[in-house]
Amino acid sequence: MPQTSRLNSEMTSRSRGQWAGLSAAVLFGCSAPLISTLTTTGSPLTLAGLLYGGAALMLCPLQLLKARQSQETPVQRGDWGGLVMLTLLGGVVGPLALVNGLTLLSPASSSLMLNLETVFTLLIAVLIGREHIGSRGVIAAALTISGALILSEGSLDGSTWQGGAWITLATLAWGIDNTISQRLSLRNPLQIAAIKSLGATVPMLGLAFAMHERFPSPAAMAFLLLIGALGYGLSIWLDLVALRNLGAAREAVLFAAAPFIGALFSVIVLQVQLTVAITLASLLMLIGMLVLLGEEHTHSHRHALQRHNHRHRHDPQAGSLHHNHDHPLEWLPENANQEPFWHAHDHVHDEQEHEHPHVSDAHHRHQH
Repeated sequence: MPQTSRLNSEMTSRSRGQWAGLSAAVLFGCSAPLISTLTTTGSPLTLAGLLYGGAALMLCPLQLLKARQSQETPVQRGDWGGLVMLTLLGGVVGPLALVNGLTLLSPASSSLMLNLETVFTLLIAVLIGREHIGSRGVIAAALTISGALILSEGSLDGSTWQGGAWITLATLAWGIDNTISQRLSLRNPLQIAAIKSLGATVPMLGLAFAMHERFPSPAAMAFLLLIGALGYGLSIWLDLVALRNLGAAREAVLFAAAPFIGALFSVIVLQVQLTVAITLASLLMLIGMLVLLGEEHTHSHRHALQRHNHRHRHDPQAGSLHHNHDHPLEWLPENANQEPFWHAHDHVHDEQEHEHPHVSDAHHRHQH
């Protein structure tokens, strides 16, 4: 089993994660400026509830349709604590803070402020999640924070500062959400995204009805549901795939493209004025993202004995760097000796030491 073929398989997994992360960033990046045009149509609670309602309307039926043919590991009993936490932070606190912030900032500025999510995700992933990011990560974080400060335009009071505070709260909630989601991403990403969407929708809309909050017009509601289906539902699902394959820190680098896409969308589609502050902040944040994208991390590392349950690939021709375990014959498809196949089950990784390019996924959270 040639080492080159095994490395190619690992690179394919990384590429899948990169495309998923970039697609999630595009969808979410375009959603923020569109939401900002609807902030006056209803209360923040109803708008946030409708956005996740659109996500639930898309993901829940899709999960039911794919449940029988899914090769993924479903959510386990021990996962529910993390699911509740990420639903509360990412599905309730984050969207509510975002909608409040969007009412006080221009679409382009608020889009760029969302890049703080990258900084928070990096810090939490490295300091708490034991992921590794070198000097490039520190430089990128500094550049992103500098860009966010420029967007405040020196104001310490008034709408700009308050809007920035709301966006900061939203991005902090999503930064914590990303780290929790990365730990759960070995489970079925579609199922997790559907549970999160439904779990955020029901309490927010239920509370909005109970408190007699102002709801948008039917046309605006339909538009919010559509934005939620794509910019939240599909984006969350793709982002979980990226978190699984890349780790939270590097996923944050790719998702940093969302604010640039949002700002560009605002200028081109919504005809927002391109200011000096937006231009300079965009330049700093773009440089920060490019610094991290150029990172290549490889060294000799040791894998401790590990047992877990997730979807993984077996290739009889190329083998695998991490999944070379045996199976009962009844678990294997008929052509298992000739063709690659995917499946999910509880399995053990034996202790081993090797060297190859890697990211901080579930198999590479070692000391440096």
